[in-house]
Amino acid sequence: MELTNYAITRGFNWKYLKNESVRLTVQCNVDVCPWCLHAFVIRQGPEFAIKSLNNIHSCGCDIMSDRHPRTSKKWVANAVKGKLPDKPTYRVSEMMRDIRRYYGISIPYHQSSERALQSNLGLVLSLEVDPETQHFKRYFICFQASAYGFEVGCRPMLFLDETHIKQHKVQGVILAVSALNGNNELFTVAYSIADSETYDNWVKFLQKLKRALLSDRRISFLLDRGKGLKEAIPDIFPNDHHGYCF
Repeated sequence: MELTNYAITRGFNWKYLKNESVRLTVQCNVDVCPWCLHAFVIRQGPEFAIKSLNNIHSCGCDIMSDRHPRTSKKWVANAVKGKLPDKPTYRVSEMMRDIRRYYGISIPYHQSSERALQSNLGLVLSLEVDPETQHFKRYFICFQASAYGFEVGCRPMLFLDETHIKQHKVQGVILAVSALNGNNELFTVAYSIADSETYDNWVKFLQKLKRALLSDRRISFLLDRGKGLKEAIPDIFPNDHHGYCF
């Protein structure tokens, strides 16, 4: 990973001449360039020590460019994972800006969002569109940290509700499930954005929620008599308790 970071910041690419469990040799991707590095493993790894390095480029590859072929999903996830514990609301646009600042390269927005998901192990996310019209239907997200927080820090009670999105160009509903933590504060577990409040959308939401929860402990659900929700709850969670508010 350090070799990849170095190549990205210097703006060149490399290829393996030898890649073994105890040693490796790499050279600049341009055959006529003399840059070459040889390293060996230290005490069965995972660290390597550099044995020899010709750090001269004659190919012009150390001129910075806007993109780099070594920016894989794994690399981007590793580059941003240190910020997520202290900043869980870390946005994709902020990630793109920081990578540009520290490494001098640009990552497309859609690729950044996909790669950022690699840093959220245990994340349950789903995006669905209508197969005929390609119009948006529903979106669900539950972070592993939220599922874990509910499991270890909240009572086994979940509150289900929805609210309408009323904007000029955006119509739909937000479906959400929350819990109460030890301080009697609301703790959001998961949410979904859907085109409307229907039985089908609630079923999809509850199915994803059931998949995201970390155990099979009995849960008490508290909900209103919203459209489709009253019928969907016993279908997906038939062995749990259900209560209604008026």
